[in-house]
Amino acid sequence: MFKRVLQALFSPFVSNQSKQNDSSKSVSQQSVSSDSVLEQSTAPSHSSIFVPSSSAHEPSLIVDKAISLHDAEFLDYLFGESRLRTESDPFSDFVACQIERLIRSPKALLNELPVMPASVTTLMAELQSDEFDVDALLKVIEREPSMAADVIKLANSAFYKRSEKQVTDLKTAFLNMGSQGLVEGVVNSYMKNFTPGNNIYWRHFGEKIWNHSVQTASFSKELMKDSSSQEDQAAAYFVGLIRNLGKMIIFQMMVEAFKHVDPSVPPNSLALKRLMNSYSIRLTYTIAKFWELPESVLTVIGYQESSRYECTPLGQAVFEANYLSELFYLLEEQTIEVEQFKRRCKETLTLPAAYNVANRIYKESELALVG
Repeated sequence: MFKRVLQALFSPFVSNQSKQNDSSKSVSQQSVSSDSVLEQSTAPSHSSIFVPSSSAHEPSLIVDKAISLHDAEFLDYLFGESRLRTESDPFSDFVACQIERLIRSPKALLNELPVMPASVTTLMAELQSDEFDVDALLKVIEREPSMAADVIKLANSAFYKRSEKQVTDLKTAFLNMGSQGLVEGVVNSYMKNFTPGNNIYWRHFGEKIWNHSVQTASFSKELMKDSSSQEDQAAAYFVGLIRNLGKMIIFQMMVEAFKHVDPSVPPNSLALKRLMNSYSIRLTYTIAKFWELPESVLTVIGYQESSRYECTPLGQAVFEANYLSELFYLLEEQTIEVEQFKRRCKETLTLPAAYNVANRIYKESELALVG
């Protein structure tokens, strides 16, 4: 269970808390040295946060990345407006210390992540093959009752259900959903292991991250539906869903931090949002590499933050799908107005399919306002 990785992260801190407080404070002070905080994005921002190999002195890996106006507004949507706007605070210092430890020693810590079941490893193998072997995947899922139950549940959802008759077996589920639906069922079932129980922090913050992740996955699939690459079509939902995995991990660190830091400190300080902004994709990349996901998937994840990585059709689709999902929630919350929504779409989107999604969001928002 993911809880074990948190225990591995935090146990050294608890045993020597005062010493770590001093060191983590200096780390966080380095992380907020940049003067630029809010810069309005006029094009896809791809400044690199992938730090070169450390020297013999192992300098801090925590390097701040400027927050664009759009990113700042979306982080406010996720966590609420920051009451604490100082450059450093005990809560954020604590989380920064854990992020650095995770980046420096990923293998020891990531071994404690939820075990990837055979259905997921089989899925990843099939995504790399020339022909997607559905039968091979179905046979593996049959041996995993929990996974099978989740896939059948998805087949009975309003989106996939084809008749009044309930789906009760995997073969029928596949006939209803197709290979894309099967991919969704497998990935969703596994990724649920990264979500905590239904606690107050999950209801206030974590559920928003999860819903954004699922919507990014759905938009990614939609943006790639006309792709000539079968591999990209099959991978779109999977990569779209794990794109924001780093945000979920930092959220988990935040929840755990309440056990060790003054609980009166708000969990939405500006310093904490900077950490989320700078390190969520890097943590996703670290985990994807540890899982030995295909190089094509690593390239897509890397491209979400750095133009050093190749801009593949899938990479651009996931980038624009994530941006569309963020715009959707900002518009829904009336954080931005319709004209701002239109302008940001024109500034950032490049794919015709992305504009189709944007137009649908726009029309739905108009209907909501009328209603």
